[in-house]
Amino acid sequence: MNYSSKCNSKSHYSEIYCKIILRIRSLILNFYLNLFNILIVIIYFTFTCMSNNQHHQIKALLFPNLLKNNKGTFKAQVISSKAQGIKDICISHCSRPGSGIHADAMEYHVRLFLEEMTDLLDEGFAINTGYFVAAPTIRGSFNNKYDQFDAEKHSVTYKFSQGAILRERAANVEAEILHGTSANFGFIRVNDIYSGSLNDVITPGKNLKIEGQKVKLTGTHLDVGLYFISETTGQRAKVPPMNVIINQNKNLLILTPDLQPDSYRLEHITQYAGKGTPLNEPRSTTLAHILRVV
Repeated sequence: MNYSSKCNSKSHYSEIYCKIILRIRSLILNFYLNLFNILIVIIYFTFTCMSNNQHHQIKALLFPNLLKNNKGTFKAQVISSKAQGIKDICISHCSRPGSGIHADAMEYHVRLFLEEMTDLLDEGFAINTGYFVAAPTIRGSFNNKYDQFDAEKHSVTYKFSQGAILRERAANVEAEILHGTSANFGFIRVNDIYSGSLNDVITPGKNLKIEGQKVKLTGTHLDVGLYFISETTGQRAKVPPMNVIINQNKNLLILTPDLQPDSYRLEHITQYAGKGTPLNEPRSTTLAHILRVV
């Protein structure tokens, strides 16, 4: 074998050797990349599980208990921010790392689900999502067993209650009672003047008396006002300023808006701070009781 053949042979083996080295390096690189991806997945799911199992905490204030036989005691009312609608919830979820879905797409499918659920309720089906249980009910009495449904005397409503999943999650929720600012502001009770109902039934177009602490509606922020929020649709009905008849520190008298039969949460937003300068940002409180239009 001459010198040229030896060189060509060495060059050939060198090329094979380089290919083997590059292949090994590629395999090692892929191994570490896959290992890194596995670690990321493990960390993500560990963090998710820890988040799901962590103890959540809500804040609450104490207010005098006005029920009979409970004088001298107090009841807690949760300090809540602005009520969250479907869009707000979808945006909240999709803002988390790894959600993998756009808020608009999520909202679209949630609304499809709720529309289908409503159709099933209208057909008399009971619903059990695990988070809540719902079923149609009929209000009003019948004169005899042959009596028929009369829209003037009877009505169909939907009853909602928490499901097993929410009951289980509630075990991980604690409350922090803010004694330092206890009973400084918020609702105490609402009284429907027409029916006499306390913290329950309200009558559209009639007067509603609201008692509380620092409930006066003041401030230039556009959100300031009283809102009735539908438990079914999440729609917010704001009480027009002209329908606020009495606007005082401890008392409000309003004309209830023309609401459809449903369950509602009453939300109060104001910049009122008592004597002195109004709050820079509005604060919000929500009545602990669900109000009903029947």
